[in-house]
Amino acid sequence: MRLLLRTLNIEHRTKTGSVLLYVVWAIALLSLFAASIGSQALFSLGLTERLTDQLRAAFLARGAAHYAALTLAQDDTSSVDGLSDAWANSPGRFQDRPLGEGRFRVVSQEPGGEALRYGLLDEERRINLNTAPADVLQRLVELAGLQEDEAVGVAAAIEDWRDEDDRERPHGAEGLHYRSLPNGYDCQDGPFEHPEELLLVRGVTPELYRRLEPHVTAYGSGRLNLNTATPLALSSLGMSRMGLDGFLAYRAGEDGREGTGDDRRLVSASQLSSELGLFVPAEDLARLTALADAGFLGAGSSVFRMTIETRLTRPTSQMTVECLMQRDGTIGVWEER
Repeated sequence: MRLLLRTLNIEHRTKTGSVLLYVVWAIALLSLFAASIGSQALFSLGLTERLTDQLRAAFLARGAAHYAALTLAQDDTSSVDGLSDAWANSPGRFQDRPLGEGRFRVVSQEPGGEALRYGLLDEERRINLNTAPADVLQRLVELAGLQEDEAVGVAAAIEDWRDEDDRERPHGAEGLHYRSLPNGYDCQDGPFEHPEELLLVRGVTPELYRRLEPHVTAYGSGRLNLNTATPLALSSLGMSRMGLDGFLAYRAGEDGREGTGDDRRLVSASQLSSELGLFVPAEDLARLTALADAGFLGAGSSVFRMTIETRLTRPTSQMTVECLMQRDGTIGVWEER
């Protein structure tokens, strides 16, 4: 009997120990499960907070774009645009503006320049790929570093790319050429939709595109705004060095600096002779007049680009947006970074 009781006692302790072991394992597994759920919850919470911050920053950027649109709407000379306009460079308006739970600034950078401007850049200061005459395109490509014979070919290829027919110009390229490439594609045979399409045009290398990109556009009215055009864009019109210097002196006003209150602005491309006669040689003036009569030159702008930088109260909540906007506030390009 005593042996039987001892055996039962041992079995009881064994079962108790096993149950205890099972309980310990169960608690350990439940703890691991709870820790996993907690970790996932914390991750989800953090992700939700980051997404919420991005959404808030995006709304802040939209508010900044609306603010820029209001500045354009307040321009009382919307048919004439110059570098001294409020939209062009106004630190007081665009440098560090509070909005809601954050702040924003609107900046832009002159093509080929290093200094930031607080404001917008108009697209009409650039050569329009869809409307520029062949000789303007050729000079632009030469100014970007190509020899004359190479520039003739690139200009012809650009014309072939944008026209609606499939007749190949001398030194140009149409669909037959592009389809014969290893990774062949069709010729556009229509207007450039984006400046990046230049990379598809025969003769345009990535290096050439890098040099051309700050000075070309596929947006806007198609006319070059003489009041805002870059020096390189003006040079591509065929102006002499003396003519270019005189024209820039006319625009800069008495203080010799563009973007200040005494800047001179052309009200219309039809007033070139009366306004520029004392500043630009006759042969340059004749060239400008011919381009104005052909409808390639103007005095106003219709599409503007800007970089919007926002930050919320927390330093990690930031956003940069590249925006392209029409004068009426319609947004054409919106790229968040």
